[in-house]
Amino acid sequence: MTDTAFRMRTVAAGDDPADSFGLFSRDAVYDPYPFYQRLREREPVHWSERAGAWLITRYQDVFDLQGRADLSVDRTETLWSYLPRAGRERFSSVVAHYTRWLLYRDDAYHDRLKALLMRALTPRAVELLRPRIERRVTELLDGLDGREQFDAYLDFAARLPVLVMIDLLGLPSADESLIRHWSDRNSNFLFQPVTPDFEAMGAEQLANLDAQEDYFLPLIRARRERPGADLISAMVQAEVDGERLTDLEVFANCNMMAVAGGGTSRSAISLALLALQRFPDQLAKLVATPGLINLAAEEFLRFEAPTQRGIRTARADFTLGDKHIRTGEVLHVMIGAANRDPAMFADPHCLDLVRNPNRHTTLGHGVHYCLGANLARMELRLAVGGFVKRHPRYRIATDEIVYMDRTASRRLTALPVSVDGR
Repeated sequence: MTDTAFRMRTVAAGDDPADSFGLFSRDAVYDPYPFYQRLREREPVHWSERAGAWLITRYQDVFDLQGRADLSVDRTETLWSYLPRAGRERFSSVVAHYTRWLLYRDDAYHDRLKALLMRALTPRAVELLRPRIERRVTELLDGLDGREQFDAYLDFAARLPVLVMIDLLGLPSADESLIRHWSDRNSNFLFQPVTPDFEAMGAEQLANLDAQEDYFLPLIRARRERPGADLISAMVQAEVDGERLTDLEVFANCNMMAVAGGGTSRSAISLALLALQRFPDQLAKLVATPGLINLAAEEFLRFEAPTQRGIRTARADFTLGDKHIRTGEVLHVMIGAANRDPAMFADPHCLDLVRNPNRHTTLGHGVHYCLGANLARMELRLAVGGFVKRHPRYRIATDEIVYMDRTASRRLTALPVSVDGR
């Protein structure tokens, strides 16, 4: 497996455990994997003063923690830490909104609502979406025909998941740019830049969520009166403990699906296209054997996990390795590190499209298994498979790949490519 077509620049991890070996540096934004390796080798269970959390980097530890039902996904304290300390009550509505997200709940609300949404996102239900997603892929690629250069992230990868989510929620296609803008800005808040401006980000969140409420609440009320076959209609008719979800709860979970679902898929698609350029023999293999796409998608998810860490809170004291975790302490379950652990994966820094078995940690497992895993896989398979079929000889058209300024997730700002014009 060669790495010759497009080379990433080399970065090196630091030596200071007090600085988490440089994990929160700009070099780690570009390439976090040397930093994960240093942590895993020196302190696989590491207390980070910067994060105010334990960083867990070994595969087996990450896998085990993902499956523990006694760890909380509640983000209340973490959300407050993303906001200014002065006059923090100004931002109580921001914290209230995100604590309505299914992703950040452990209670009956989580269980009942997840059961409802899972029915809409089972393998069978997602398979029924295949023609609609294939049509969206074809429309986007057709719209790029005749261009010898375009941005495979902004013009393709970033658009497809938003259009699919618009279809699922029953929103107008004309609102694509608006939904994507809100998703991007909310994602920026939740994943936090390396050096965040808490005041500016808090103010942006207030404005963003106000605008989204003005957009979604009338739609939600209309679906209560005239439900359709979309997910908003399903949520307004759902009951939790005998009570219907409030308008704000439905809105919060619409937002969750746009941010978490759309964000994961757009990153996965664009990072896969970049990875194939780094390993041209693997691109050639996929072009020659398109039927490999299902296996390939799992390897794309392992090689570059869009979300690099999950957050859990200890609800009781326990021991991990030689470290004592206390009740209330936060754990960062380092998905990206686990997926490159040589104790689990041979040649973990190489892309191998036929790697099997491939038990990566990207989509989790257990009670907090990724709600949209089936949809994310479908989008990734159809998008990358369709792109490579249409443009088998695409090439990266820049000397420098730029990632968004964050270490908790992997997302490109652009992916310029050259293709043979049609």
